[in-house]
Amino acid sequence: MKPYRASLCLAAGLAVCLLACGQDADPTAVSAAPAIDAAQPATTTTAASSQTPPSDESQRGIPVYESAATWGDDPSGVSFSSPNGIAIDSSDNVYVTEFRGNRVQKFTADGVLVTQWGSEGSGEGQFQNPTGIAIDGDGNVYVSESGNHRVQKFTSDGRWLASWGSRGSGEGEFLSAMVIAADTDGKLYVSDWGNNRIQVFDSDGAFVDTWGQSGTQSGELTTPTGLKVDSDGHLWVVDRGNSRVQKFTRDGEFLATWGNVGTGLGQFRVPTSIAIDGDGNFYVAEVEGSRVQIFSPAGNYLSELAPGFLSGPHGLAFDSMGNLYVGDTRNNQVKKFRLAKQ
Repeated sequence: MKPYRASLCLAAGLAVCLLACGQDADPTAVSAAPAIDAAQPATTTTAASSQTPPSDESQRGIPVYESAATWGDDPSGVSFSSPNGIAIDSSDNVYVTEFRGNRVQKFTADGVLVTQWGSEGSGEGQFQNPTGIAIDGDGNVYVSESGNHRVQKFTSDGRWLASWGSRGSGEGEFLSAMVIAADTDGKLYVSDWGNNRIQVFDSDGAFVDTWGQSGTQSGELTTPTGLKVDSDGHLWVVDRGNSRVQKFTRDGEFLATWGNVGTGLGQFRVPTSIAIDGDGNFYVAEVEGSRVQIFSPAGNYLSELAPGFLSGPHGLAFDSMGNLYVGDTRNNQVKKFRLAKQ
């Protein structure tokens, strides 16, 4: 099977998606925005320095992946309607939220359906455009909903446990609860799209903290989406409206930022999701760029995953074996990649 290697082709420019605050957010939508300058270099800024880091990291290998499986186009009957959130539990079961399907499906690592739950609505266990999903250390499943402006908590087999949140700008309120991430201490982080902030809760939904404000400066946010807590306890935020990734402490202290709007290597066209592999490399999915770029821990561009193979990817997650799962949203598929033998 032929590995997918880095693509050096630069696509034509398009636009960043910014939805008006207060509207329900559609992660697959795109609207007009400032023109892209494909020649503008990608930038990296840290709290201590505004200089770009060295262009190479000696002896660091470049990940090369090959296709392992595609779910959603097989005769088994598995289907998706805008899959856009993926989480994996300690047994390597894969959970997928569907933005338009308004449900959660749970699979084995081989793609066998285990269970599913949810329907369109605002009741307990119902969904209106679920966008994010996370699993805590006890195996509880949390789903964030753009349409219902809330978070719901379930057991691993879909039994409803609790919910919190409503539309608004106060503590514990959301203008589209986009993506959710869990840390090892039991805290939950939710990207509050329309309020341009991150909210923090305990595992029972009690409000803990909030940070972030609207803007384009380092540490400021515009329609944040993807979240990931790394092994050092830092929180990575996909700052979608600003076409960049930012790194914070879990208390919201700014550490570093990468990227700007564009089609070049290290630039982003509507970034949505982020994942981090076992070596600390980070992966960023772009809805309108229709690609997943791979960066070193220092933010240096390494390669691109499966050029031309994805359409509007939204949702990234690794299992314990290092396999990468991607929500191929516009193709209504989930694609699994494994490291190629070299």
